Amino acid sequence: MNNGTFPVGNICADTPTGDVTQTIVVGSHSDSVTAGPGINDNGSGSAASLALAVTLARLFQMTNYAKYAYRIRFCWWGAEELGLLGSAYHVAQAQNSTIIGERITDYLINLNFDMLASPNYIFGIYDGSTVDNTTTSRSAIPGSNKVSALFRDWFIRQKLPWDYTPFNGLSDYAPFLTAGIVAAGLFSGADDFKTQEQRDRYDTLLGQGQGGTADASQDPCYHKACDSVQNINVAGYEKMVQAAAYVIEFLARQTDLKTWLYPPTAN
Repeated sequence: MNNGTFPVGNICADTPTGDVTQTIVVGSHSDSVTAGPGINDNGSGSAASLALAVTLARLFQMTNYAKYAYRIRFCWWGAEELGLLGSAYHVAQAQNSTIIGERITDYLINLNFDMLASPNYIFGIYDGSTVDNTTTSRSAIPGSNKVSALFRDWFIRQKLPWDYTPFNGLSDYAPFLTAGIVAAGLFSGADDFKTQEQRDRYDTLLGQGQGGTADASQDPCYHKACDSVQNINVAGYEKMVQAAAYVIEFLARQTDLKTWLYPPTAN
C-alpha cells in the first residue's frame, strides 16, 4: 500500500502446518509516532509477537510437540499510528480475496498485542463486552467475550491482578471486529492514570511496593521521545507475554475452535 509519498507495508509469517482455512492471526503494529522511538508503543508488542513466533517454530521442531490443527499467522502491521492503515488494508484485501487461505472467511480470531510493558502498568485485558455494537458484527461478540474471560482466568490462576480495558477501536483489532472476526488481546496502559484502588490491589497481589504509583500515568512516556528502552517494566512485560502464549496454546488445542468462537446460538 502507499500512504502519501512513501510506501507502508505489513509483514506476515505463517506456520508451515495447520489448516489455512482456519487461521489464528496474532498481530502487533511495528510503527511508532514520529515524536519518539516507540519502545513500549509498540516495540513491546512487536517483540512479544516475534518471541512467540520463534518459540513456536522451535517447539514445532520437537518430535514430542504436536503440531496445531490451525494455521497461526503472525503479522506486524504498518502505519497503525496513522490510523490503523496496515491492518485495515490487510482486512480489506482479505475481504476481496478468493484465494484459499487469504480470505476473510479463513480467519477465526485476531489476537492483538499493543503496549505490553508500560512502566506503571496494568494487566489490561480487552473487554469483549464493550465492543461497539454499531461497528462490530454480532457474530464476533460471543467469542470476543470468551477469549477476554480466558485471559482473565489465567491471571486469576496465577494470583495476579488484572483489569478490563475497553475495546475502544484504537488499535489494530478494530478492522477485524468490523469484519465479523473475533478479537481479543492485552494492553498495559497508556496515558490513563493508575487509580489508588488499582495500586493497592496490585500491591496486595504482587508484593509490597510492587503496585506502582497511584494518580500517575500508566505510561508517562506515551507518544513521547522518552519511550526508550528505559521505559519498560520487565516484570510486568514477562507476565503479559506468558498470558499471550497461554491463550495461543489454548485456542490452538481446541478440537473445534470455530464452533467454540462462533457458537451456533449466537448467529
